[in-house]
Amino acid sequence: MIKKIILLGTVLFLISACSDDESAKPEKKLSGDHVWKEQTQTIDRAKEVEGMLLDAADEQRKVIDEQVK
Repeated sequence: MIKKIILLGTVLFLISACSDDESAKPEKKLSGDHVWKEQTQTIDRAKEVEGMLLDAADEQRKVIDEQVK
């Protein structure tokens, strides 16, 4: 009899521990904070600077091409 009670208690514990309750799930951060936030921001800034440099190089090429013609 005690074995059945222990078995039933264990089964109930496992079922309740593995529930799909939404309150048991950790909330996801919507702010975008993560471990590598600073590094990804640095990469994003570098991409912006790269775009500005490419635009400046295109403008310089246009000026040089116009002067050559």
